[in-house]
Amino acid sequence: MIDLQDIQIPPLSTVTVQVMQFDPLGETASSQGLERIIAPDEGVCSDLLRIANSAYYGRSGRVKTLRDAITLLGLKTVKNLVILLASKSMNNSLKGKIFLSYLNEFTITCALVAEELCEKMGFKQYKEQAFLGALLHKIGMTILALDQKKAYSDLIENAEKNFADLIEEERKLFGVDHIEVGKLAFEKWNIPDALQAVISDHNFPAGEVGTQPDLVRITALASLTTREMMGLLLSMSDLERRASLASHYDVVDVVGTYNEGKYNQLKEHPFYKQVVGS
Repeated sequence: MIDLQDIQIPPLSTVTVQVMQFDPLGETASSQGLERIIAPDEGVCSDLLRIANSAYYGRSGRVKTLRDAITLLGLKTVKNLVILLASKSMNNSLKGKIFLSYLNEFTITCALVAEELCEKMGFKQYKEQAFLGALLHKIGMTILALDQKKAYSDLIENAEKNFADLIEEERKLFGVDHIEVGKLAFEKWNIPDALQAVISDHNFPAGEVGTQPDLVRITALASLTTREMMGLLLSMSDLERRASLASHYDVVDVVGTYNEGKYNQLKEHPFYKQVVGS
């Protein structure tokens, strides 16, 4: 069994912490200000330029400076991208198909789905937070995997084979689950309260759909929709929550569009390629 307080929470880089604190909607927010934060990290700068010059943005080879990349992508997108790169960095040492599916591919796909759902459901004001919430809502899985690589990989694989509830299996084997671990990480990283609620509450029972804030519900719907689209494990309680959420927002038809064709479309997004590769 694992003592929750003994789990090593990976530190965030100074650049990531400062970017998380950066408010793109603040009165003093500017490309220059964000550039000053990011410029010391050469790896992040290189990745930003690569994405700005991708075919997706139609600027192949024409974006030469970090400031131009920030201007093209926008403050909100750059903030999301820097945090995406930080989460990718945490996963770099986790190899194998199970970890690739659940920790790399799932999280970025879920973030893109959450962002899209905000557009389609009339919650554009939540797009940035929904992207980050969906991207990080399973960070506890990454941290458990870093702490218990082989055991955690085997646990996920066995849960899939036996259609078992992943959280229950985590508690049986480790004495803690990935939501508890993720919540601890968010507290130590001083993540804003709205996102802390996402990680602690997104696994709510189907009967509590009406009591949750929209950001939590959107993250949960994106998570469940993405898992079905990718063919990942969904328990009976997950299926009940997804049905309740789709009914609550009257988006059963919208959720139904997330099929193999949509999945292939999302794979062309530069953020997906940055995390998973071409």
